[in-house]
Amino acid sequence: MTEFETAELTFSLVGYGMTAMALYFTVVSGYLIVAYLVGEQLSASQMIIVSSLFSVFALILVFGSYSFFAEANRVGSVSSASAEYWLSSVVGIAELAGIIAAFKFMFDIRKKSVVAPPNKS
Repeated sequence: MTEFETAELTFSLVGYGMTAMALYFTVVSGYLIVAYLVGEQLSASQMIIVSSLFSVFALILVFGSYSFFAEANRVGSVSSASAEYWLSSVVGIAELAGIIAAFKFMFDIRKKSVVAPPNKS
């Protein structure tokens, strides 16, 4: 493979990884909006269905972005001394933390509906 082809493949893989990240942010944003707007009114089974679908798609996108960035590192022969070497791991961990934070947000919204409002006397 020529140097140009290697560079083109590397940048394509980085672009695919960024696309997977954009889709991840879309899925997480949608889940957070649903949690904020109707999280209190969802039944337990509805919440489980929504959260299950969210977790499946979000985890697929985490795996996708991690894989594309890791493959770009391999193809581009990035050394461990460069910042790009750590990109796949940092993005993967940050996205997993985002999934956990989204579940916590849904839990807090649902917990708020159980707690009685304070008395105004």
